[in-house]
Amino acid sequence: MLRYTEDQQAAIHAARSRFDQTQIALATNSIAGLEGNAAPVDAEAWRRLDSRATTIQRDVLAVFNRLAAASQTPVDIGDLVSFFPQVSDSGEVTVTMDGRQTGRSDQALVKYVGTPIPIIASEARFGWRQAAVNRKGRLALDTITVENHMRRCAEKLEDMALNGDASIVMGASALYGLRNHPSRNTGNHTFTLNGATGANWLTAFAQLINLCIADNAFGKVTVMLNYGDWVYASINEFTAGYPKTILQRLREIEQIADIVPASKIPASNLIGIAGLDSGGWGTILNAMPLSSRPKNRLNTEDDYVVSVMAAAAPQFRTDYNGQMPVAHTTT
Repeated sequence: MLRYTEDQQAAIHAARSRFDQTQIALATNSIAGLEGNAAPVDAEAWRRLDSRATTIQRDVLAVFNRLAAASQTPVDIGDLVSFFPQVSDSGEVTVTMDGRQTGRSDQALVKYVGTPIPIIASEARFGWRQAAVNRKGRLALDTITVENHMRRCAEKLEDMALNGDASIVMGASALYGLRNHPSRNTGNHTFTLNGATGANWLTAFAQLINLCIADNAFGKVTVMLNYGDWVYASINEFTAGYPKTILQRLREIEQIADIVPASKIPASNLIGIAGLDSGGWGTILNAMPLSSRPKNRLNTEDDYVVSVMAAAAPQFRTDYNGQMPVAHTTT
């Protein structure tokens, strides 16, 4: 998952500390109980929410987290679009005995491609009386409600990694995912994987690998697939009487680096990324990891509001010739 930078940590801590200070001052100048209330949120409540945020991300973000573990790039919250260069080949190579270089020293061509970085946000809201009931039960916040908003934001991060977001466009820069990037390598393996034979699975994986190789992506391939398909491959024999499951046989392929199950990938879809840990495929742009912070209250009757947000985007990169180390196959 995404790692906090020092500035990101400081921003979250400052928001929580500032909220406590304003609530203490507000409570000092008000009559507690009947006409609203104000109270700080203790550190234990935030620790519980932060812990739940980690658990939710591990549960939901199978694809996003795998990408983030391979490569993530901190960016400023003020960066609406992050650009990467595509550089052409240039110059000539000579082979001589005297070492004299008479080849052209031409300049490489460079073009820049941008990726928008949206903010994903959702607000949990509580009335002041609801907050009073929570505190009577020794709870500073209704953490269950906040956790639901965290899960919704995490699900959107996973969806963006797979499908991008067609509504996010900045100039000529669009937000693409693994399943709809225009430069990905595509194919049809023709099989319904949940029910296919071991030989069918082997054929589908071979096609995925060869699509990457055909686009000059020679690194070992990390395969991501539907969770139900993965379960089927993990419990069914490769062939009758063969002492290994389909999944065990697939892991024996030298060109396979890892096989990752993901609940948000549709059935019978296979996504392969060659050389995932090298970062050649791109990076996850990190302006703010999934986090929660309180919004300021000016009156004792105002709602308590916890804002859940993340500012991040997958940036899938291609070279100057449009080649990309990503393959996507379906039925």
